Amino acid sequence: MTDPSPSAAPAPAALAAFLRGVERRAALFAQLQCGDAEHGDAALAAAMRAFVGQAPSQPMADWPRGFWQKMMASPALHRPPAGARWPGAMAHLAALTPEDRQALLSRLAAGLPEDEAVEVLGVDMTRYRAALAAACPTDAVGQPDAAGWRALAEAIQQQMRDLPPERLARLARLREAALRPEAPARFPRPETQASVAPATRAPAVAAGSAGGRWRRWAVIAIVLTCAGGLALTFFDPGGLFGRGGDSLEEAGRAGLGLAEEPDIEQEVLPPAEAAAATVAADQALALHPDLDLLLDPDSETLSNDAAFYAWYLAGTRQPLPAGKAADGAVEAGAQEEGRDTTF
Repeated sequence: MTDPSPSAAPAPAALAAFLRGVERRAALFAQLQCGDAEHGDAALAAAMRAFVGQAPSQPMADWPRGFWQKMMASPALHRPPAGARWPGAMAHLAALTPEDRQALLSRLAAGLPEDEAVEVLGVDMTRYRAALAAACPTDAVGQPDAAGWRALAEAIQQQMRDLPPERLARLARLREAALRPEAPARFPRPETQASVAPATRAPAVAAGSAGGRWRRWAVIAIVLTCAGGLALTFFDPGGLFGRGGDSLEEAGRAGLGLAEEPDIEQEVLPPAEAAAATVAADQALALHPDLDLLLDPDSETLSNDAAFYAWYLAGTRQPLPAGKAADGAVEAGAQEEGRDTTF
């Protein structure tokens, strides 16, 4: 006899949402990889079950990689069935090897970027790109056909959007079956349950009795402690609580072995010295922020007089030669206007 309702706890909502979000892409990937929808769905169901058994022990960030690794490693997807076919716009996929077709579909159907596709396929980047190049549609002269690539990508996306309702319902059933493992097929007979019931209940009753006694003794101990403290506050003639704050301080000092106020020596620290230099004198020039200007006096002179040169150029609208020739240009222009050039 089987139980009609699964006894296992429902799967985490995050795991169910992840499978719901990836199942459509995975179903189309499996179908186009092996050339048959039913064969691909069987591979998808096996990958889902393997992933669900492994996912709870992995961080959620690793779920996409873990799921697609299960899909890529499915042996059924590397051995197309006898009735495999790729009609219409998918006819190009029929001429590819399973490895090249898998690399192309990891990009166009699964939507994996290069770095993730290399990781889930278990190949290096050179081999992955070589497989993509071999799978890329070509034109009449054997060159990669960009228009053919776009047409194939659009056809795959359109087929993913147009999955029929019955196919989507079947994918939902596969997801639920993967998330809820089957319950045990057999259960104990009624007479067997009656015979084992007293033995199974006895430890629970004993444990409950021991726990009850322990709680009662704990309550009694707390009540006695509170009553003793309350009595001490009322019946303490000349005791610790009747001597006031000074007596409490003396009692504390006596407990620490201090008969009188300790003599604490105090010493005024000298004023702080100036911080030591962090750069040696012979290295100060090398670390100077304007070292380039210091090593090139001519450039420093031009930089200091840049405002004057800018004013002169704005008035004469003449280009200023670079380098030291600028001094000659300024002097010539000033002589033409009858001005003194000594500066």
